[in-house]
Amino acid sequence: MIDRIIILNLLNKLSTENKNIFWKMDCLYCDARGTTINQIKIYSQENCRNIGLFIYRGETGIVQFCMHDGLKKSSSENIVDLLLDLINYTRGEVV
Repeated sequence: MIDRIIILNLLNKLSTENKNIFWKMDCLYCDARGTTINQIKIYSQENCRNIGLFIYRGETGIVQFCMHDGLKKSSSENIVDLLLDLINYTRGEVV
């Protein structure tokens, strides 16, 4: 199981470094077998526009869907790696 605290800390770091960004995390699906699918939405505060959407498995951290303005990533990447790349991308560094 991926540590939820790590994900929350990375999202908070992203919004702290970028004052015009805020995020929201929701559980999209959960069943009795322990399957959980989470969704992270990244918004621009200037116009409340959705600029990012990431859907990942809660147990493994494997990303099932990734969409962000300008950032190209593939599915099946780990959510922690994706968030670290996103932080570097918003700093203007090569990802």
